[in-house]
Amino acid sequence: MTHNWTHDVPLLPRGMVLAKDVVFVAGPPDVMDEEKTFSRIMARDESVNQVIAQQQAALDGNQGSLLLAVSTETGEILSKYNLGYLPTWDGLAAANGNLFLSTEKGAVTCLQGRD
Repeated sequence: MTHNWTHDVPLLPRGMVLAKDVVFVAGPPDVMDEEKTFSRIMARDESVNQVIAQQQAALDGNQGSLLLAVSTETGEILSKYNLGYLPTWDGLAAANGNLFLSTEKGAVTCLQGRD
């Protein structure tokens, strides 16, 4: 397999699954630039606590999560879906044209594919 691209995604991945030529990635939104945040912490900028609290709220599920469909060829985000719940760790599976996502609330969601 040849490495062809590198892209940041606007979420903190909890689950990934490959389905044909698309990688599905799910997780809470990433609202914090860690490098900038670290610099602000080292500068003793107390306003950084607000962004840290926002990121913690996202990790706690207060902002739902995102599901991205990413092209394996180019790294382009093909689709973006807002979900009202957090996926479990490693909680994505693909089978028979469907995507299955398990949630932290104990439910399993089946998202039907478009062939």
